[in-house]
Amino acid sequence: MTPAGESAADDLDPPDAVAQSAASDAVAFSSAVTFQAETPFYIPPRVGGDADFGGHGPRTNLQVQLHVFNGNEVWASVYIDAVETKSDWTRAEGTGWFHLYTAPREIAQILSPTYFEHEYLDTNHAHDIFSFSTGNLVSQLDYVGDTKGNEAGSKTGVQVVFQPITLGLL
Repeated sequence: MTPAGESAADDLDPPDAVAQSAASDAVAFSSAVTFQAETPFYIPPRVGGDADFGGHGPRTNLQVQLHVFNGNEVWASVYIDAVETKSDWTRAEGTGWFHLYTAPREIAQILSPTYFEHEYLDTNHAHDIFSFSTGNLVSQLDYVGDTKGNEAGSKTGVQVVFQPITLGLL
């Protein structure tokens, strides 16, 4: 609302400035490509405690992110941190890098989500499988947390299955 006696025109961008701004935000693609991908099962190294979670978790934090390297390659970084909830604080932590796709031309933009985060507390010795709806980067996670015996650095880890990933190509 403009106070009486003042012009409202000072509050508005000229129409040509708005058009130029919108045009500069647009990216022209020559084509788009969609692909399916998943990582192999990733086991991070043990970085603390003994190798046995001993029925105390682990509490697991996961971060997955897509990256473009060399102009036409899509890679995923999978960071996992699994920590025992008591005792000697056994911990497995690390980042795995996985090549997912090589595009036929330069990638202008990843049009799908590029980041995903998940946390859970393991309460048994079974695989823990989580599924996620369309609109997320990830479709499914298959975790191994605690097992019978030693697992940190040798069995604890995750496999990531992605939703379809769409790229805009130049």
